[in-house]
Amino acid sequence: MTPKTFYSQLAIVSALVALILFFLNFYELFASHQVFSWISLLSFILFCSLLYFVESKAIHAQDKSLFSKLFLISIFFKMLFCVLLIIAYVVISKPDDQYFILPFFVIYLFFTVYEVYFVSKLAKS
Repeated sequence: MTPKTFYSQLAIVSALVALILFFLNFYELFASHQVFSWISLLSFILFCSLLYFVESKAIHAQDKSLFSKLFLISIFFKMLFCVLLIIAYVVISKPDDQYFILPFFVIYLFFTVYEVYFVSKLAKS
C-alpha cells in the first residue's frame, strides 16, 4: 500500500467518522461531550498514521517477524491509550453521564477496522 493510497483512504474514513460525529452532536446526550469526541478522532488519525509509518518500515526489515511483533505491540498500546484517554476525560471533565463513551466506540470501531485493513494490505505487499 502506497502512502498516497493510505492517506487518501484515511481521509475518507476520517471524513465519514467526522460526519457521524457532526450528526451525533445534534443530540443533547452527546453534544456536551463533543470536545472529547473530536480529540478522540484526532488521536486515532495520528495513531493510524504512526502505525502505518512504523509498519511500512518493518515490512522491509531483515527480521521477518518484526512486522507481526510491532502490530501486536501496537494493539496493546492502542488499548492502553484508549483507557488512559477515557480516564483522563472522566477525571478532568467529570461528566454527568456516561454517554461520551458511545461516540468514542464508534470512532474506535471504524479505525480498528481500517487498521486491520491497511495492515493486512501491507503484509501482502
